[in-house]
Amino acid sequence: MFILVKDIVKIMSEMAPARLAEDWDNVGLQVGRCEKEVRVILCALDFSAEVLEQAAQLHADIIVTHHPAIFHGIKKLTDLDWRTALLLEAARQDIAVFSAHTNLDSVAGGVNDVLATLLELENVNGFSGDDTLEGIGRIGVLKQPMDITAFAEKVKSVLKLNHVTVIPADRPVHKVAVCGGSGMDFLDCAAEAGADTYVTGDVKYHDAQDAKGKHINLIDATHQGTELPVVNELADRLALRLSREGYTAKVLVAKETKLMQIV
Repeated sequence: MFILVKDIVKIMSEMAPARLAEDWDNVGLQVGRCEKEVRVILCALDFSAEVLEQAAQLHADIIVTHHPAIFHGIKKLTDLDWRTALLLEAARQDIAVFSAHTNLDSVAGGVNDVLATLLELENVNGFSGDDTLEGIGRIGVLKQPMDITAFAEKVKSVLKLNHVTVIPADRPVHKVAVCGGSGMDFLDCAAEAGADTYVTGDVKYHDAQDAKGKHINLIDATHQGTELPVVNELADRLALRLSREGYTAKVLVAKETKLMQIV
């Protein structure tokens, strides 16, 4: 059975409801025709030239991303800016783009639950302690406490990273908070939830000072590194949903180069 772009939008909106997105965010269908038939879906973290090229090569009809293809308001749709040039090219090739951002961060089974699972956290809750597991951030406990160096190696291993940045607070790692992407705005939430360690990305110098002052171990596992794992999970869940409902569209995962590299 064939499926249309509008059907993908409906399914994705059930898997990551827009009501969970932050007010400042931009989620949902960003490019494309609702009535277009979809045979191939490409899942990716970012809407980039690299991903769009793969979409064209794989004959994808829609790209489903985590980071929005359109984030800030657009006043001109020209090829003078690389972002709008990509949007124009997607439209020219009739490739739709759908984005699930902070709603995919917050939903049960989303970015932060995938991260917590990879780190083998148990008794996982949201920062608020809400059993519904909705909202930014997750907190859980390790089966056995670890020192910060060993835990940092674990983070590197499960996220397939060459390096992480560690700000030690001279305490063992046991109760761990995670927030994929750029999560330093939620450091106080992690602290109030009782975390001794916080794993996130995009940590600045003064953020590190704040964590050390609050006596919380901090690991910067990079924005991309903490979010990439959700792409495979999202693709698997979407493929399973389509199969259950009798749709024949293929769900593929883009290969994305690490944006920031140590040289």
